[in-house]
Amino acid sequence: MNLSLHIYHQQQPVYSTRFSGPVELGRQQADEQPCYNRVSIKDGVRIIVANQAEATFSRRHVRLEPRPDGKVVVRNLSAAVPIATDAAGVVGPQDQRELTPPFVLVVGDRSMRVEPDEEAASPMVSLANMTMAPGQRKPPSTRIRPIATAAAGDDDGEMLVQWLQAAMAVFQSAASSPDFLQRAAQAVVELVGLDTASVVIWDGTIWDPQNVCTRIGKVSDSWQPSRTILDAARSERRTFRRATSLTSAASLKGVEALVAAPILDSQGEVIGALYGDRRQPAEDRDSVDITQLEAMLVELLASGVAAGLARLEQERTALAERVRFEQFFTPELAQQLESHPDLLEGKDAEITALFCDVRGFSRISERLGAVRTFAWICDVMEEFSECIQRFNGVLVDYIGDEVIAMWGAPVETANHETLACQAALEMVKKLGALNERWANELGEPVSIGVGINSGMARVGNTGSTRKFKYGPLGNTVNLASRVQGATKYLKSKVLITGNTAAKVAPEINRRRLSRVRVVNIETPVDLYEIVVAADESWCELRDRYETALDAMDRKEFFTATKHLGNLVADFPNDGPSQLLLSRAVNALISRDDFDHVWELEGK
Repeated sequence: MNLSLHIYHQQQPVYSTRFSGPVELGRQQADEQPCYNRVSIKDGVRIIVANQAEATFSRRHVRLEPRPDGKVVVRNLSAAVPIATDAAGVVGPQDQRELTPPFVLVVGDRSMRVEPDEEAASPMVSLANMTMAPGQRKPPSTRIRPIATAAAGDDDGEMLVQWLQAAMAVFQSAASSPDFLQRAAQAVVELVGLDTASVVIWDGTIWDPQNVCTRIGKVSDSWQPSRTILDAARSERRTFRRATSLTSAASLKGVEALVAAPILDSQGEVIGALYGDRRQPAEDRDSVDITQLEAMLVELLASGVAAGLARLEQERTALAERVRFEQFFTPELAQQLESHPDLLEGKDAEITALFCDVRGFSRISERLGAVRTFAWICDVMEEFSECIQRFNGVLVDYIGDEVIAMWGAPVETANHETLACQAALEMVKKLGALNERWANELGEPVSIGVGINSGMARVGNTGSTRKFKYGPLGNTVNLASRVQGATKYLKSKVLITGNTAAKVAPEINRRRLSRVRVVNIETPVDLYEIVVAADESWCELRDRYETALDAMDRKEFFTATKHLGNLVADFPNDGPSQLLLSRAVNALISRDDFDHVWELEGK
């Protein structure tokens, strides 16, 4: 199985490669080359992805092992630093996961995307040996004659077709193949008849020759292109040709003629040049001079290189966008946004919003200090984010110790209410492992409050063109936030509104707690508690509680107080029963002032 690996540093693409066997990623060791060099090791390939001084990446950190069934074994070779994934939570030190591409791994400020390599040449059928498949070259036995050596008696039409085929091969490879730079340099040598050719990249300071091709054997170690003609091509954005037989430059001794055609990006800026030179006359040509026709052909080939580089830039941009999307969405939703960018403009959608808050954050952060608080809350958010994405939710935002998520957009989902509840209950399950992992440092178990509400909202890019944030706006979202706050008053981990409760699947265990009016929202709302498991004891608690609540709604306060007194005696740790008993007792004292809608005091 062929796979592609794309590496991003601070969300910027820095390196891409293909692999089909084991790959190890690690920090530079003392005897190794700098970043993004590929080294053969005993049972695969090692890629250096961080400099020696970067302690966040271990010397041997990530190992990728493709399997015949299409999955990839991701091994964390580090003894201390975890690997975050977009599909399987965190791969702890010395641990491993089996992941199905595409997936993203994150270590520190580096992201690594692994995906199937779907690039393949499309075969074409030739017609009477005149048409070639994209990128196909003439067989070695059939040599295209350079323009300069065409004899007057040759069939001009046939020669023209051969030249066009060779030029088209460069353009076709620029559209689909990874080796188009090499093909362009080779076409300059074979088609134009130059001795040496190269694609030379301008990095803003120096000219960097790449893919040097020659027809006279091995390129000399001292070979360098002429900066004078390259600078002229860059400054005037025109193709230049020049005879240099009188030059004294050491790197150009013996060179008779030069040509350089600029390579432009989509904004018309020069990013490189297609360069070639011709040395002493050979038997198959009469002159060393580069003609205007030959220079025009080099310019044509340079435009093919520009098209190929533009394609690579578009692919890098698209991949960077996809990685950015997949930090918040499932791969399926990321693909939707990539295919339909108009979704960002905003639309009305039926959604379910979730707000999750970590209780006691300020107290704990004061105790832990900034460094350990950062590590702890990152661990918590990593686990909760995995819960959200596991149930196809969209990560909207992180605000300190709070995570916000959404279901129902950008793709309509029939059961978004149930999926949100399942994600919330999964967060509750994760609390046990999190508290155990941090018990020695926290000194106390941590709880959460989750509020969920369903309804219509405006969904799109709620940020700006400078900072993207895909999410919902409207009263539905505001109410979900207030319901999260209500968990503190009702002493419950997860609360949902009546709008959500009306549509969740029967397997979501719930009990009606109260009708409340939250801060700054006038319309009362019914609140339901949902729990992970409903054993016989919980079902008894639910039924007896709701019986007492019904009595309160009928203003039968004595009956409600009697039921709740017995209920609290049998279930002394049930917070909602204690609160309802307190309200029932107060109602017995002030019957005329009782309002079955509980006005919450704060957010």
